[in-house]
Amino acid sequence: MDYVISDTHFDHDNIIEYCDRPFASVEEMNDRLVENWNRVVDPTDEVLFVGDLTIAGTASAFLTWVSKLNGEIVFVVGDHDTEVLTTLDDVTVCEYFRTEHRGHDFYAVHDPADAPRNWGQWLLHGHHHNNWPEKFPFVNHRGGVVNVSVELLGYEPLSFDALVGYLERDEWLTSVD
Repeated sequence: MDYVISDTHFDHDNIIEYCDRPFASVEEMNDRLVENWNRVVDPTDEVLFVGDLTIAGTASAFLTWVSKLNGEIVFVVGDHDTEVLTTLDDVTVCEYFRTEHRGHDFYAVHDPADAPRNWGQWLLHGHHHNNWPEKFPFVNHRGGVVNVSVELLGYEPLSFDALVGYLERDEWLTSVD
């Protein structure tokens, strides 16, 4: 796995106000998110997407957004994805995903409340965006938890190499530098 990100919420105009995203319109947000993604991710890179790609509730809308994004994407189902993703055959979809990078084990699930209580390694999640930084910051070393919501990552996928660098700093971080 090369990159990680969650909660793009394409086509969701209310998310701009809800999460104080720096965009004047949903069209600007959609365009910038695709542009940022494709600037960072090459077509052969692997991306772990940790839920809530789009607010649209159809498989065709989901596939439209997937077709615009570089990389081979593994999707962890988010709370806005369940109906869409259960109908797709050509997309790698899972309820959770386990991976390892540079000696660190990761368990990814959209909502951290759905994680196993006995995991004991790094938990990657989205769902909470940037709304509760005191409880769901980018990196919480005490809990071994990383919030990979797009707002905390500068609106672009984060490389696993950079993520491990942040983890090795052993600091509480509200967002990427």
